[in-house]
Amino acid sequence: MPESKEYSWTWVTASRLLTDRECELVYALLVASGAETGTIIYTGVDTNGDVVTYLVSAVATQQPFSPPVPIYCRKGLYITKGSATTGVLVVWRHL
Repeated sequence: MPESKEYSWTWVTASRLLTDRECELVYALLVASGAETGTIIYTGVDTNGDVVTYLVSAVATQQPFSPPVPIYCRKGLYITKGSATTGVLVVWRHL
């Protein structure tokens, strides 16, 4: 198992660029504060990139996104936070 220093993480509370380098998306945890929230993770530096995944919830809850293998993001990593999202924990590894 690789050491944790190989990974980057952040708690996202507003839409933002996470990295402009190629990376692998390892994990995300959506924390929804209300009904009908949606957050989108893109490979790229803004919302013009390709959608990697939609993190959605219809109730106030925590929704994990744990792909069986890391998702390669060649153009970087950008996230848009949904209006009823408290925050999203995102973990990635730079290549």
